[in-house]
Amino acid sequence: MTRQQAQAHARHVVDSFRALVDKQAGNCLNEEHYEELALLVEGAIDLALLEKLEPLADRIEALATEVRREAERVNRSEG
Repeated sequence: MTRQQAQAHARHVVDSFRALVDKQAGNCLNEEHYEELALLVEGAIDLALLEKLEPLADRIEALATEVRREAERVNRSEG
């Protein structure tokens, strides 16, 4: 997910929340509050992505190490 996609998704969440709040409590929050909420949602999206991608990156790194060792082993056996 790109930064723009995360921002767009955060904005969608905030807009949905705003519609819910406006229906139930009227316009009790100002635009600054919604902007702060959007930043919090975006931060949560970023954290969730990081938590998902970090283990994958670790697995890719381990695989790259394994491939490098195998290539070195093959190189030594040919030499």
